[in-house]
Amino acid sequence: MDDLEFRKRALANPHDQDPDFLAACAASAERTQWLQALAARDGEVAAALRSVPVPAGLAARLLAQSSAPAAEVAMLHHHKPTPAAPASRQGTSLRRYFALAASLVLAVAVTLTVALRSDELSAADLQFHDSVLQHVVREESRYNMDVEDIDLEQIRNVIADAGGALRDGEAIKSMHIKFANDCNIPPSGRGAHIVLKGTQGSVSVIIVKSSPVSKKFNVNDPRYKGKIIPFGDGNLIIVGEKQEPLEEYESVITDAIEWVI
Repeated sequence: MDDLEFRKRALANPHDQDPDFLAACAASAERTQWLQALAARDGEVAAALRSVPVPAGLAARLLAQSSAPAAEVAMLHHHKPTPAAPASRQGTSLRRYFALAASLVLAVAVTLTVALRSDELSAADLQFHDSVLQHVVREESRYNMDVEDIDLEQIRNVIADAGGALRDGEAIKSMHIKFANDCNIPPSGRGAHIVLKGTQGSVSVIIVKSSPVSKKFNVNDPRYKGKIIPFGDGNLIIVGEKQEPLEEYESVITDAIEWVI
């Protein structure tokens, strides 16, 4: 089971007990840590749902309402006429129960909104997030942090091929850039993948056009952290090790790169 399939199944059910799923989790300490964090979040949401107070007497009222037809059937079976309740009284009773049920549903919805508003990502956002992480992991073997800094002109050409342009600036020139190559992260078109030497390891800077992301959100992974940022005609992605101060790179990169109109 690859990482993408594992993440899909974990997001669908973090408590999945299928042997294949458990084996895939046990095969990686990073997967285990990520699943534990996901299960903890799921527990927080469940606890939030349980904290919603149920209106007093709701269970008894619903039971009474649901048992009424059975009583009527029993009386008919014994040929005992059942006096019909006035229409207005029946309507009032039904409206009361519908109102109680609606109140409960609304309370649950509000609780879920409060608990999940920071994670409101679309399916396309989540898919792109996982594609980014897969690309970073897959490309890691291709770059070496011990090599000399590559030529700025090579970086400029890679960015130009992706539809961008590199502005002249002292800040970008002072960075230790070890790798620059074109990339393709579905469903986006051609992009540029640049790797800097950070304080904790490599820092990937990726620019892509035509990605599905429309808002800024964090990269969430046991090993890496980062941001996916709407950037002009596309997106800017910055990913590094957990302890890396990525904010320092974000301002420099956004000032140094622009899309060609």
